[in-house]
Order: sequence, then structure tokens, then C-alpha cells
Amino acid sequence: MRVWRGRGWGMAAVVAVVALWFGLNLDHRDRPAWALPLSGVVIAVDAGHGGPDGGAVSADGVTEKDVVLPVALYLRDFLQEAGALVVMTRETDADLAAPETKGLSRRKTEDLLARARLVNEKGADLLISVHANSVPSPRWFGAQTFYHPGREASGRVAALVQEELRAVLANTDRRPKRRSDLYLIRAVQCPAVLVEIGFLSHPREARLLADSGYQRALALAIYRGVLRYYAGEEPAADARGEGFLWYNGP
Repeated sequence: MRVWRGRGWGMAAVVAVVALWFGLNLDHRDRPAWALPLSGVVIAVDAGHGGPDGGAVSADGVTEKDVVLPVALYLRDFLQEAGALVVMTRETDADLAAPETKGLSRRKTEDLLARARLVNEKGADLLISVHANSVPSPRWFGAQTFYHPGREASGRVAALVQEELRAVLANTDRRPKRRSDLYLIRAVQCPAVLVEIGFLSHPREARLLADSGYQRALALAIYRGVLRYYAGEEPAADARGEGFLWYNGP
């Protein structure tokens, strides 16, 4: 696994010790129950978009639906290694709308409703929704977490995941942000966090988001934040703030 360091986006050496530290490569059958910190926890992992809904697209044609799915699948694997029961809203390039539903807008609405219903019906204890950002300006970059206002548990998860994104990637100083207009994290009954893993509108970040090593690093950061949440940890006081501070200067 590669860890990204500094503003220059340089790639450091492979750091397998991280995986070993968290026991990511150990077979469950060789570990006692107490070694599975997420045993019995139901976690829903949502890879945004899919099927006819590609989401955001970079200038080089990198599509949101195609970069968030590998991150979600890596995250699934990490969580299962820790004993969690993982509910995926999608594991292929597909949406959850009915095959006969016509029109992208109608399909997107039906898809979102189906995702929220699936998470609630499965009795998830936590939802992590993975997306990629895009804005008109190419200057902005960095992964950032979002949560619904007034949900204290969601805010804690968001802050812990953001801390780990900053620590693992070392290329962002963004902080968690409250959003009341994101349907999925508002509609589910469990704590929920939406993770924008980066900006497809930023050329360098778009290339990173298409890299499998970077995708795995993103998943690891999210996983580490989830582990800390279920270990009862509290985020640092300065990690609870809103907004974003990191940008691509001259």
C-alpha cells in the first residue's frame, strides 16, 4: 500500500506494516472472537451512482461511479476482516431502480429511495456512503466527510474518518461538514456519513482517484475511522470544525 505525503502529492514507499498493524491480512478462522472488533456490527456501504447514472466526470473521462465502487469494495473487505456484517447497496455497475423505469431523473429518485429502504430494512448500525466531488474550478481538492445536522453519532464518525483521511493521505486539511440536503444520510435511521473521496475536477486528484493503490488507501482511512468510533474514541477538538482549509495554490 502506498501512503501519500505532502502538498506535492509525492508517493512514498509501500507500508505493509499498516495492514499488519490492523490485522487486515489475517484469516478470521485463525483469530479468536475478541480479535474481531466489529463482530456483530451491521455496516452498510454505499457506492454512489451506478448504471446509467455515472455521476461526476473528470476532464480525462474518469467517472465517479467507476472510482467509488473499488473504494467501497476495499472498505467492505476491511470491515469483514474485522468481523462486521457488511450490507452493500451495489457491488457492480448498476443502480437500484427497476429495469422498466425510464428517464435518468426518475431512475435516480427511485434508486435513492431503494438505497435508503435497503439500509433501513437490513437494520444497519452505520452507513458509509462513498462519492467523488466536482466543482467548476479545478483548484479545489481533498477528501471530506459530511453528516446530517443534529445527529451527534454521525458527527463523531465523520470527524474520526476525517482525521484518518488526513493522517493516511496527508494531502488534505479539510474538516467534516454538516449538510441537510443529502437525502440518503438524512433518510436512514442509523448514524450515517457521506465521504467525498476527492475532486474529479482537480486533474491530479482525478488521476489519483483512478489509481488502485490510492483507492485502497482511501478505504483504509475510512476503515480506521470506523474502528475508532466503535472503540469509543472521541475525535480531537479541532477535528469537529466545519468547512475546508486546503486548496491548490499557485
